[in-house]
Amino acid sequence: MEYSKLGLEHFTPDYTHYFHALPEAVRDELVPRQWQLHKAIDTDTITAIHDELYHRTLHGGWPDTTLTPGVSVRTAGRMTNTRIELHLEHTQQNTRTRLTTDAVVLATGYRERPLGRILAGLEPHLRRDESDRPRIDDRFRLVLDPAITGHVYVQNAERHTHGVGAPDLGLAAWRSATILNDLTGTNPYPLPERTAFTTFDPRQLTPPTHRRRPPPPTGENGRPPQNRPKRRNAGPPGPLRTPACPHASDASPPKRTAHRPPNPSPAPKR
Repeated sequence: MEYSKLGLEHFTPDYTHYFHALPEAVRDELVPRQWQLHKAIDTDTITAIHDELYHRTLHGGWPDTTLTPGVSVRTAGRMTNTRIELHLEHTQQNTRTRLTTDAVVLATGYRERPLGRILAGLEPHLRRDESDRPRIDDRFRLVLDPAITGHVYVQNAERHTHGVGAPDLGLAAWRSATILNDLTGTNPYPLPERTAFTTFDPRQLTPPTHRRRPPPPTGENGRPPQNRPKRRNAGPPGPLRTPACPHASDASPPKRTAHRPPNPSPAPKR
């Protein structure tokens, strides 16, 4: 699965706006090609599987495990109470095989259901695209006949108009805020202007907003001047003074240490 940080920017409002503005034919071509964004195994899981298989080979032998990419299950049938037969098909070789196993874990995800039964009452007023799908605007509203004054909002049913992020729960808060802002006609949930570092539409390129650093100043000889500390005019040398304490009122007077001369040698006795 494509799970890099920049790859995940396909699941941002910026990409959703970009995708929605594309022609219908381009959108229909993009969605099947982006399956690795949401219909594959993630890197951490496949790495853990590989590490486990590798550890099983450290003491000799080979792990009793089979990995078969590119194989789809056509049908499955129970042979006995404990055995299941799978009819497999290799999508690249166009070959078919059978496999008998004890258990099957189905990780197929979810399948989109048609909206025909739900929207049957609005059928005469719905506007559809070239593939007979409901048209949905950028604010998640069904495009209806102008005679209909109200709006119908949809979520998780707009993959053909809003892209692969339509069923993603990470965008649910943004979708809900967009709908509520439009429904109330106000802006109770302010939304950010930028949500991705990637500029998907080059027509939206803008100059950088940050200020550039000014060029360093040059001296008379064309070289940057050396920053030397300024010397204060200390005046004529005088007696050594103790620097003032920043909190003179709270500070105790400076301690003075008396330096005694070394012990003189004893005087000779007479």
